[in-house]
Amino acid sequence: MIIQILSNLFEEGYLKRDKYSVLSAFFAGANVAFRKQALDQVGHYDPLCVSGEDQDMTLRIARAGWELYFEPKAQVRHKNKMTLKGFVRKWYDYGYHHPYIFKKHGSSGFHIYYSGNNKTKNSGAPMYNQILGMRFPWCVNIFLTTFLTMHILAVIAIILAISGLPIPAIVFGILTMAVFLLYFRADLSKKNIGKVFAFIIFRYVANLALLWGGFRGGIHFRMFYISATLDYAG
Repeated sequence: MIIQILSNLFEEGYLKRDKYSVLSAFFAGANVAFRKQALDQVGHYDPLCVSGEDQDMTLRIARAGWELYFEPKAQVRHKNKMTLKGFVRKWYDYGYHHPYIFKKHGSSGFHIYYSGNNKTKNSGAPMYNQILGMRFPWCVNIFLTTFLTMHILAVIAIILAISGLPIPAIVFGILTMAVFLLYFRADLSKKNIGKVFAFIIFRYVANLALLWGGFRGGIHFRMFYISATLDYAG
């Protein structure tokens, strides 16, 4: 998922105008209003943006010099009626089509992003910071998330176990479990055991679909893309 504005992370007011990049906070199209003059200046929605069209529009408007204002009191509530298959497909599609936004607005090279300490209320700081950026013949964008780290550690533990190295395998297994507990801490804190399992399963399935969709979408758009995931506790 490309960086999103969440009501529990941002206060009312204008977003900072330091730099608007593909990682900038943006307004979801489900609840946003644009001035007609702004749309006349930058054009309408890009029909090639099957998903992420709100990110694309927000970037174009911000880069054209318009201010972006967040009003937490302007809320829209709706219910999604979908099956588990539809739920997985939705998150897969998010991942698959987001690489197009990076191709359109980003830059080539090797980039690694990491979730920093920007999860407190602020004026629009991105939830991810670039920790590595270098020239590279191919476009590579990797979000180093807790979800991804958990799986990397698990794969290493399995490889070590298969290789006949029990002690290192146990160490990495313990690290995997520690990251697992860190990742699902918000879900594990719920009192209803049924909700605990439900939230864990849905969060895990959504992120897995997001990663797989992002990887396949990246290949389609000729890049290596590992998507950001739902690592925040909210």
